[in-house]
Amino acid sequence: MVKRDEGLIKLLTPPFDEGDLEPGYIKSYVPGVRENGGQYTHAAAWVIMAFAKMGDGNKAMELFDLLNPINHSRTHIEYSRYKVEPYVMAADVYSVPPHTGRGGWTWYTGSAGWIYRVGFEYILGFKSVEKLLR
Repeated sequence: MVKRDEGLIKLLTPPFDEGDLEPGYIKSYVPGVRENGGQYTHAAAWVIMAFAKMGDGNKAMELFDLLNPINHSRTHIEYSRYKVEPYVMAADVYSVPPHTGRGGWTWYTGSAGWIYRVGFEYILGFKSVEKLLR
């Protein structure tokens, strides 16, 4: 599910595009886009959180770096593939050629919020005062 060479963490594979299974609305997305076999960044953030909670900080940080949008735009070739703002978390990243690695649905605060929270709370270990008082 982790595709380092493509810079993404897939939600599921293979996409639902052939066959008789009817999993619901996700089959309506183009194969490799959003929940239909692409990276759904909410879920990718939860994968990172799981590794951090299991105590595998190195793996959590490796995957965090993989999702970091700036790391999708270090070169002209990477930016040409990603095609979205390098300073905004994409809600999804496509996983099927010819659009593999292309970001989609940017400025989506849910994904950005989860990545931010995973980074600060689960990787770096910061806790809010309110949580510490509970």
